[in-house]
Amino acid sequence: MEKSIGLKSGRYNLSGVLHIPDTEKKPYPVVVMFHGFTGNRIESHFLFTKTARYLSSKGIGVFRFDFMGSGDSEGKFEDMTLLTEIRDGKNAVEFIMLHHPFDRNRMGVLGLSMGAVIASYVAAEYRTRSLVLWSPLAYPELIEKKILTRKLKKTLQEKGKVYLPGLGHYLSKRFFRALDTVKPLEMANLYMGNVLIIHTKDDATLPIEHSFSYFEAFHNRAIQPRLIILEEGGHTFTTEFSETTVIQETSNFFLETL
Repeated sequence: MEKSIGLKSGRYNLSGVLHIPDTEKKPYPVVVMFHGFTGNRIESHFLFTKTARYLSSKGIGVFRFDFMGSGDSEGKFEDMTLLTEIRDGKNAVEFIMLHHPFDRNRMGVLGLSMGAVIASYVAAEYRTRSLVLWSPLAYPELIEKKILTRKLKKTLQEKGKVYLPGLGHYLSKRFFRALDTVKPLEMANLYMGNVLIIHTKDDATLPIEHSFSYFEAFHNRAIQPRLIILEEGGHTFTTEFSETTVIQETSNFFLETL
């Protein structure tokens, strides 16, 4: 069963979808999904939707939602920072733990791209049993170098925000200031649960070195971190083989560890 769900995060109402397994075995294990930069709870080629439905068919509940300013949630994208998304992620986990028939001791989180930063923070703080990272961002501070030209930096300083034509959104000074304050690899060093990381060799958005850095950090305390490297599929696994593999490997991992 799928239900449209609204939750409060700060002063904003966030929009989400809850997948409840069709089984009498309660309480259910549950996975909370965090989408990527400019993404939403559906994600590219419906990857989040497909994964959530598959997990639900296997007896695992799923909650996927839009961060503030993304998708159908309230707020402006230009007011989003990694700090607001970490807040949203924590509120989503709290909401699921308090209001639905899920086993808070059998929780997993999944993050794609920039959503992996949020997943790492949430997993470490709430000591979730399992964590999956797809094409993860390990170094948020590199975003500024990647997307801001000298001209765009000047506009940002003068106006307090800048419109990125290739992105189709405004980003604020607050967004860029927050990049240096968020340290996902430090959180990875603290995490003590089960970890799966999946990346492709042909990811043109984030090089595979980001996953290698996470993999190394998780070896500090996590339970036998796993890293799967696919030959192709791009940043969001857009080939038939990569999509099928990501959904299957992720589902098997959660079924094994939750």
